[in-house]
Amino acid sequence: MAKTLRFLFIFIFFQLIFSANTFAKKILTLNEAVSLAIKANPQISAALKQKEEFFFQKNIIRAEFFPKFYLGYTYQRTDSGKNKPSYDTHLFGPTLSWNIFSGFSTYFAFKEALYYLASQDENIRSKILDIALSTIKSYLSYFNEKALLESALADLEDAKIILKLAQKRYEVGLSPYADVLDAEARLKEAEFNVTNYKYSAEIAKARLLILMNQDLTQIEDYELMPLQESELTLDPLAVYINKALKLRPELLSKEKDILAQQSKIKSVKGEYLPSVDLFANYYRVDNKFFPDSDSQFLAGIKITLPLFTGFSTVSKLQKERATLEKKNFEKRELELNIQQEVFSNYKLFQTAKDNLEAAKALLSKLEEDYRLVQKKYENGLASIVDLTTVMARLSQARAQVGVSRTNLILNYFNLIKSSGEVPGL
Repeated sequence: MAKTLRFLFIFIFFQLIFSANTFAKKILTLNEAVSLAIKANPQISAALKQKEEFFFQKNIIRAEFFPKFYLGYTYQRTDSGKNKPSYDTHLFGPTLSWNIFSGFSTYFAFKEALYYLASQDENIRSKILDIALSTIKSYLSYFNEKALLESALADLEDAKIILKLAQKRYEVGLSPYADVLDAEARLKEAEFNVTNYKYSAEIAKARLLILMNQDLTQIEDYELMPLQESELTLDPLAVYINKALKLRPELLSKEKDILAQQSKIKSVKGEYLPSVDLFANYYRVDNKFFPDSDSQFLAGIKITLPLFTGFSTVSKLQKERATLEKKNFEKRELELNIQQEVFSNYKLFQTAKDNLEAAKALLSKLEEDYRLVQKKYENGLASIVDLTTVMARLSQARAQVGVSRTNLILNYFNLIKSSGEVPGL
């Protein structure tokens, strides 16, 4: 009874230690990693600042709707010649000007700026998609490297078993010493592979933390949750193509560019119409620096009708129309490229799914082959070459399953990104 209680106490003690270590780590799912990267990555912050540039550009154009008010000072020296005395004139006072009609040029220029500002939302969304996919790649790379490490560790254990068998058979005179040397070489090769993969998973995790804008000195505090291929669901191809044509930020941005160009053409057309300005000047006039004896007030309306501008307006209009046609062709080309991208990613996912099933089947077969050849070698019915050959193929099959699983998940999220949705969320 005492031994049972002591064993129970030790078991609870170690469970508490394990729990404490578990709670000390920050467990990250793929969804959480993508969310953190989107919130903290500086590339997205830079895209937001770029949108601010267009916002202030829009405000600059909007300022043309308001009157302009200035306080001016003019100095003028007049010399009439013919021995007449020269005199100085100082003008000091406010000036008001207001363009109340510009043939709608300013209005459509403002609309053009609004469309370009709206297109920056698509630029930000495009950055979000890129950061999300980069985060997923680093996240999956971590588990891919861990799978390769586990495969290398399994190969190491197999190599140790083969070496023991070879030594045992050599000691009883059933195998030559060359079998022992071959088994030792396989063991060294397995140890070398384990060393190669030992730190690669941590390097992948470091890339992930950089994308999330986290401190690399705290890399040991993070633990990642694996994602299984069974969690992936595939819709029909037409669903992804329709989504892409509605959601892809490049296409939406191009549509806003076309609307902006249409406004640009209307703005140029406004140059054919008259421009109407109101103006008012009030200033004091004197031959002193600070006038105090005389004042003048001038107010009026100015109408400017362009009759001939050297065909510059016609040329500008033709240029902007050509630009509009080019952007329409670019939009159509983009639609075709997006459909091709979605189709390719869809087929790549199906290919990766078939490859994973084939890799699993091959691994199962080679595991069975390895057990059979190992038994035959123990009984003297197979050579060391037969055994190591099957072992090498088994090692490749183990690694191939891990790589195929990573490729399947990555191709799935490539498909999601190409359809315009944020992968991982």
